Amino acid sequence: MVTRRPTMSIRRSERIRCVTLLAPLLLALFLAAVPTASAHQCFCGVRRAQNETIYPDVPIEPGEWPWHTLIYYWSGSRLDPPAKICEGALIDERFVLAAAHCLTVRGSSDGELLPSDQLVVHVGVVSVQQDNERSRRFQVRNVTVEDESDLALIELQLGEPRTAVPKLMPDSSASSDEDGSGGGVDVAENLQPVVADSGGWKPIPVCLVDALDLTTLYGTEMYILNQSQRNRLGGYEPVRLILNEFLLCSGSTLAMKSRSINGTTVSFTIKDLNLPSNDRGTALYFKHQGTWSLLGFTVSRASRQWTPGSVCLPNDIISFDCLYPALDWVMENFGDTNS
Repeated sequence: MVTRRPTMSIRRSERIRCVTLLAPLLLALFLAAVPTASAHQCFCGVRRAQNETIYPDVPIEPGEWPWHTLIYYWSGSRLDPPAKICEGALIDERFVLAAAHCLTVRGSSDGELLPSDQLVVHVGVVSVQQDNERSRRFQVRNVTVEDESDLALIELQLGEPRTAVPKLMPDSSASSDEDGSGGGVDVAENLQPVVADSGGWKPIPVCLVDALDLTTLYGTEMYILNQSQRNRLGGYEPVRLILNEFLLCSGSTLAMKSRSINGTTVSFTIKDLNLPSNDRGTALYFKHQGTWSLLGFTVSRASRQWTPGSVCLPNDIISFDCLYPALDWVMENFGDTNS
């Protein structure tokens, strides 16, 4: 089932931490009436890695980015392998956030979403073609979209699925052209039914931050996870981005400087990073008060603006829509589902 909700008003309240039973009754009633990010996230943003150091361009290992999620579309036929359509981030045991624009039917003019019962979500993924003991695959119970902020809240189906979930092995032709993971994969032999069972799984969601002043993040190291073009299994590697106050794109005789923050959108120069040009709703992470938080997802290419004649070409810059203005909408959906 796919539902659409009207845009909620933005409440820029301070982030409220988990309270004890000794807290005043009035505060407890307030928390019950107004769900906040941290009220649902008492434990989040912890990378259970042997070494907390992040090595850019080195494939990630299980547990290093436990909230990293891939979303696949599967028609249900064993003849049509699942297609990787989007990335996302686990924000709760039951919920994944993603960019709504990459969940739409290709070529649709009215933003029609793909059927939720044909989506498969792989949480804790480190490689397109490889499972690990800290990852799980789920079917989708519901998708709710917030049109103005281009966010989709995906509710996972934690109970026994209606049908078996296939082992996620991408099409060999798509792997070589789009995923950069090499060909030669016999998909039919690897589509073994696997039941999505959450028993014993310990999810670690990413944190959410409310009412964030983006200008305080100048100089902050941020990371995206990029699919390796060298790893035949399509492993993911962290890429470091630093939020500078200005973007500088230079040509042979001209240089242009513009601010990296435009409203609730942040941008980075990536001219020398050799990132893929395909849009997969990539998530942007940063460390905030000792834990890892989600800042936003890549801007839809359809809405990306570019000035003709600029030396900053479209592929020289990557931009992200910050999610915190729509955080109330996310929390409202938490409350509606958990009530």
